[in-house]
Amino acid sequence: MAMHVEVFRHRVDPDFKGEFDDLYTRMVTIVRGLKGYISHKVFTAADGEAVLIGYFESFEAIEEWDVHPEHKYAKERGKADVFLEYDVVVAEVVEHHAKTRGGA
Repeated sequence: MAMHVEVFRHRVDPDFKGEFDDLYTRMVTIVRGLKGYISHKVFTAADGEAVLIGYFESFEAIEEWDVHPEHKYAKERGKADVFLEYDVVVAEVVEHHAKTRGGA
């Protein structure tokens, strides 16, 4: 199965934390409803930087997410005010290994 990953590193401006929380909640609702979305997780480093890792079945699924009108609005808010800094990487997974608790 082909898979693509989006890595979104970011720092939220404390003055916009409430707006970020609202936007994030709405974006999660939207992305979970898109065809081709697999999952995502967010991790926070000791220095406060957050990293969201999202998995999608295809590049086309990421493109659909990228151009969604509400996501476009959220990205513009992030660029304008919400984020102190951010970095986005989209990549094709060329190899994947996993061990699950289920023993597979």
